[in-house]
Amino acid sequence: MSDRDFKETILDLLRLGYEGTYWDYKEDYTDCKEDKLIDIICMANNIDGHEAYLIYGADDSGNIKGIENTTYSRYTTKSVTEFLRSKPFAGGYVPKISVRTIKAGNHELDILIIQSTHNTPYYLTEEFSPSHDSKKKLNAGAIYTRVNDVNTPRKQTASFEHTEYLWRKRFGIDLSPSQKLLQLLEDTENWSKTAWDSDRHSYNLISPEYQIIAFDSNEGYEPLGYFYDDEKMLYAPLQLKYLTTTLYETELWYMDMGRCLLPKPERRYNMEDKLFYYYIEQDSLSGKLLPIFAYGKHQCNNRSGLQMPVLIFANKDERIEFEGWVSKNNKLRECIENELSENAIIQHICAKEKQMGKPQCGVLQVAIAFAFYQHWKKDK
Repeated sequence: MSDRDFKETILDLLRLGYEGTYWDYKEDYTDCKEDKLIDIICMANNIDGHEAYLIYGADDSGNIKGIENTTYSRYTTKSVTEFLRSKPFAGGYVPKISVRTIKAGNHELDILIIQSTHNTPYYLTEEFSPSHDSKKKLNAGAIYTRVNDVNTPRKQTASFEHTEYLWRKRFGIDLSPSQKLLQLLEDTENWSKTAWDSDRHSYNLISPEYQIIAFDSNEGYEPLGYFYDDEKMLYAPLQLKYLTTTLYETELWYMDMGRCLLPKPERRYNMEDKLFYYYIEQDSLSGKLLPIFAYGKHQCNNRSGLQMPVLIFANKDERIEFEGWVSKNNKLRECIENELSENAIIQHICAKEKQMGKPQCGVLQVAIAFAFYQHWKKDK
């Protein structure tokens, strides 16, 4: 979500003037570790299945007080992630979080974002009571959730109805076949190993009725190919099936004459900034397929392990954020072009493209966009 849209979402929740299933106001931080942990667990298990927000710097009526003058250490993504990783979560499933700060008038608000995942219910395998206060203790095996604006009492566990919902969410029982397939793709270890240059077929080990099939390949051309040792590439139709029904179709690209595999990325030409780049959004079909063909990684590498110029974004919002950053930092282009003009590898790649006589809308623009992307990642 872009900074502007995110800020508007939070302000809309504050304007409601009351707390709900997936949002909670906090006027200040706390040094009570039990309070900190149960708030996150309840939000991660919220029964709306929604991304959740703990909004720090607002009172119980949503009035903005600001968090900039707190006497506590302010949360960061790193600090909260480290706090959670040390806790005894069942199955090793830890809530996924991030922290963003927004400005509202003359004040700052810290927002702890708890992502919605399929790993519910989140619960502890050991009791958690660092303060040794029996009233604050979190019990082992108890499933804490949030109904309306109320967390499950610490000495209790969620109702049968809500516990069942959270487990059904974990196993995708209520999903359609197309939704279930996308969920299954997130666990790369549960897909059968295959040789994509010969067998061209993989199935899910838990639900074998879900399959991935690559068909006969043909020669293709993409400027991206020049960044590999061998610019020759093949592409093959790729189908994702449930029993005999095709749920999704895309392409599998065999780069470096078949040595490196890549689900078809999207292409983007930004007219305003004259950028041409390949990209994959992690929440898209190609984004979910990428780790299956890239040894579990959300990254495109050549056979030497060097990262290739395919830009990886979490989602569309993040890609739009990147393009906005480029527009604000367009003066960086001259510096990038000077760096690339002195880069022997890039010059070699450009020479190969010229020698092949292919249209030159490609290699240099792809290299420039990738350099912008690397600068953006460092800036983030």
